[in-house]
Amino acid sequence: MWLISVNKKLLLMKMHYFLYSGCIATILSFGSTYAKQLGYSKITVGYIMMSLFIISMLTKPVVGAVVDKFRVKKYIFILFIFLTGISAFFLMFVSRLSLETSIELECDINITNVKIYFDHTNKLSDCDQKVLMGNNGERLVNCKLNCNDDDILFSEMFTGTKLTSINELTKNSSIVDNLATKITDLPILIHLYNFNTKQNGSYNFRVGYVDINHSRIMSPVCHQPVKMLCQLYCPSPTIMELAAIPQSQKMIISMPEFWEFFSLLCIFWISQSGIWAIQDPICFDLLEDKPNDFGKQRCWTSIGWGFVTMFSGWLVDYFSYDKVQKDYTPLSYLILSFMILNLIVASNISVVEFKVSQNTFHNVFKLFARLHVISFFAWILMLGVYSSMTMSYLFWYLEDLASEYQCNQVAWIKTLQGFSQGLQSFGGEMPIFFCSGWIIKHIGHKHCMSLVLFAFTVRFFFYSIMTNPVWVLLIEILNGMAYALGRAVMVSYSRRISPPSAHHTVLGLVGLFDCIGLSLGGVLASHIYDFYGGVWLFKLFTYGSAMMCVLQIIYNLLTKSN
Repeated sequence: MWLISVNKKLLLMKMHYFLYSGCIATILSFGSTYAKQLGYSKITVGYIMMSLFIISMLTKPVVGAVVDKFRVKKYIFILFIFLTGISAFFLMFVSRLSLETSIELECDINITNVKIYFDHTNKLSDCDQKVLMGNNGERLVNCKLNCNDDDILFSEMFTGTKLTSINELTKNSSIVDNLATKITDLPILIHLYNFNTKQNGSYNFRVGYVDINHSRIMSPVCHQPVKMLCQLYCPSPTIMELAAIPQSQKMIISMPEFWEFFSLLCIFWISQSGIWAIQDPICFDLLEDKPNDFGKQRCWTSIGWGFVTMFSGWLVDYFSYDKVQKDYTPLSYLILSFMILNLIVASNISVVEFKVSQNTFHNVFKLFARLHVISFFAWILMLGVYSSMTMSYLFWYLEDLASEYQCNQVAWIKTLQGFSQGLQSFGGEMPIFFCSGWIIKHIGHKHCMSLVLFAFTVRFFFYSIMTNPVWVLLIEILNGMAYALGRAVMVSYSRRISPPSAHHTVLGLVGLFDCIGLSLGGVLASHIYDFYGGVWLFKLFTYGSAMMCVLQIIYNLLTKSN
């Protein structure tokens, strides 16, 4: 009997929200730290995010205008669901950036060292050193060197050390015979033991043995001191990042690995932006005369997001056990399964097509002659700036905190990040989405805007003072007021001010201003984070959001009679 009272149309919409958010949650939540693992810097990630938000900024109003003009809403909706899932699936298999490395090889009568110089950008924390060296405080790593003056190095090593033949070379083989073949790559065994970070700002690793022309030199030394620059090739990504030469943005965009990664991100971003521009108006059409029930449908986005991020974080940590870097591959199959299920659901959703007014754009642009509309879009802009920072750099910040203060949390940091998203969704967003209609009805849209800015201020303040990433589990509950109420106000108010038959166009403009804020916030946050660190990033955004909250309250008081 209970099933008879279920609205089938809205049930399908709830299922879509759940499956769609599950499909995109892995990329949007773990995307910045995944890019970090692929070799991209904070500033590079900032510019990538800016480019993606600009693409999204152009996509949303165009899609809104197209579906208002032509009756193709459902076809575009299904196409974008497919493209979002496929691009997210292949993103999990892209190649790392090819790093160009430079190290100094020192060989003298006592020892041979690989010396890697460091500064504030690539210095390892104590936690990273422990992870790299293993539980026993030491680790053997097989690497290759490509040195500039290898002939000199080889001859000194041959004259200074006994040889151990690998292929039963005769003991009386001459040096000339051994060097008959030019060796380009020099296989070595690096012994990571007792990092020396005091001497001239460098990490010194002892070379255990060297293989030259099938001959192995154990604990190599040289009669005459030799120093030379070499390129290093190691299976350890951490060592490669340490030895990497800083690359300009121009060098990075010339790499095929970058374009593989960026092209898939563009397809993903265009598709998910198009869905955002269509799905909420479809939901409002299905609600008919009950627009205040929108939050009850939209809360299923938070349910899907929370469930998938918690499961995804645990999944990554589980498959990354005893690995230096995280393994994101299992997430690709999770994404694919959610996409297939969502295609089945979306194809059965009833989509209402409206007759379009001939003066749609004229009616929309007339809105900007009104002060309350201008202030609304300015508020959307600031909301985008603040959302961008947490979207792009919160997880990055948590990993930095774990490396600096809580080394024992590094092994399960993805699980912690996933659970923070789960609490954000179940403890914060879902209740607020469910009650958003009641909140907006009782305190009004303008006061909800002030409340959203205040919630961001409190969140940023607590981020700036915490030293244990576990505290994020409590702080993220505030995302209900900061994000869920903000999105509900954004969609509800835009629908209220939009002319008839232009809901998609106005919502597209809302998306445009949101994306302008997101793109500006991402670049601004990347530069502040890179130069001043995560703590100052959140401090500065605390001051900024507090100031905007005060201005919004003053505006509310001045326009109280309107």
